[in-house]
Amino acid sequence: MNSSSSIKIIIFIYLSIFSKFALSFTENLSKTPIIIQQGSSYKLQSKVLQEERNISIRLPKSYQDTQKHYPVLYLTDGENHFGHGVSAVSVLEDYDMMPESIIIAIPNLQGSRLRDLVYESENFINFIKNELKPFVNSNFRTSGVDILFGHSSAGGFTLNILRDQTNLFTGYISASPSISMKKERVQQYKDFLKFQHGKVNKSLYITMGGIADEGVAIKPENIELLVKLLEESAPGNISWKFDHHPEQNHMTSPYLTLFRGLSWVFRDYQYPTFIGHQDFKEYGAIKGLKEHFSNRHKKYQTSEKIPEDVLVGLGYAFINEKSYDEANGMLKTTLELYPASYGAYYALGTLYKKTERTTMALTSFQQALTLAEKNASPHLSYFRKQVADAKKTLEKR
Repeated sequence: MNSSSSIKIIIFIYLSIFSKFALSFTENLSKTPIIIQQGSSYKLQSKVLQEERNISIRLPKSYQDTQKHYPVLYLTDGENHFGHGVSAVSVLEDYDMMPESIIIAIPNLQGSRLRDLVYESENFINFIKNELKPFVNSNFRTSGVDILFGHSSAGGFTLNILRDQTNLFTGYISASPSISMKKERVQQYKDFLKFQHGKVNKSLYITMGGIADEGVAIKPENIELLVKLLEESAPGNISWKFDHHPEQNHMTSPYLTLFRGLSWVFRDYQYPTFIGHQDFKEYGAIKGLKEHFSNRHKKYQTSEKIPEDVLVGLGYAFINEKSYDEANGMLKTTLELYPASYGAYYALGTLYKKTERTTMALTSFQQALTLAEKNASPHLSYFRKQVADAKKTLEKR
């Protein structure tokens, strides 16, 4: 692996407190920096570009503790997007909106941006394809799920790769792309869409900010024309979405775009949600859920088992719409898969309480409390209250 040096953000915390003692204490604190490391920097000697390039890399939290292989997010204009990219990915990872992922940021050299993204873009594509990606794949555990993000000229560059080197990435996120839609380019997009039928699935997310603001940097009508072509001709294996963010300008759009774009391209990783039983039934019911988590397992190396909280959540959804028989069946299914689920027992207690089956409610709440105590649940007081309330109701009879 090439030489590395840590990228560090150093934050000095200064506290202002009126007490002389506290002020003296904080003066000592201010001399000790808090160091937050976001990633590492690697130097890559490029034969294609005939220059040395710095690459910033952030590994997932679990990388050192597992043997998993991870998706990779590639960020062009890395000097601008690495920081907020790490923040966006961290939030989405923490809330199961995307899998833990490796982040690769490609900073520009002084004066190299337009050369790489516009005038000599073929060289830059070759660098990514034949040097950068092989370097990443040979030195890190990657899964083959690769996402490319670009903004403005880099957004146009991202779309060019989608059109001309489609299989280089599995997902593409393009923020306020600067693109040409002359007659020959329109035909190129038409040909691309025509010949994608039946090929490998790809995801595409495109955005545009306020038209008046964007008009200074790009031609919004070109984006609108591309969207029209996608509406008319995109095959089913190209899953795409366009969002217009009128409240954003050209320079703020990439921040929102990256966050929403990652949520879009990784939607097959996310847990399905349902309004009620009919919605669940149309999805394919339990069979549909099993298929979703089986596909998720194959692509992202997650558990193939339907998560407990998904099943319990469905039980509550059915209770809330008064589909009580369906709720009872779902929660019994949950307990077959997760016999120690105090959440499922508690939900059953809630169901029985709502349907005035107090004795059964008490039994379920007691089972939930017993299991919750064994698992040191932080909600024990609430479980105990439900048991006590059910006992009082029975005593009044």
